[in-house]
Amino acid sequence: MSDQWLNRNVKIVQLLDPDREVAGTMGMVEDPKIGDVAKVTYEYPAPDTRVTVEKSNDMGTVWFADFTREELELLPEGE
Repeated sequence: MSDQWLNRNVKIVQLLDPDREVAGTMGMVEDPKIGDVAKVTYEYPAPDTRVTVEKSNDMGTVWFADFTREELELLPEGE
């Protein structure tokens, strides 16, 4: 795996594990939803296809969770 996903924005296109562990800023944590746009903050070493993704706003982290790449659409750089 390359770092092509690291620090890139992605959109959630499917949720294969709707009960995944989610963390975030206390009092504002939400579950990830299809259509959410967030940033890849970590890529697991090959052959693992998971990445850690974080959705945040000006007040903090809305959610922070691991996804497989097949659950995500890599957005063009700058989006």
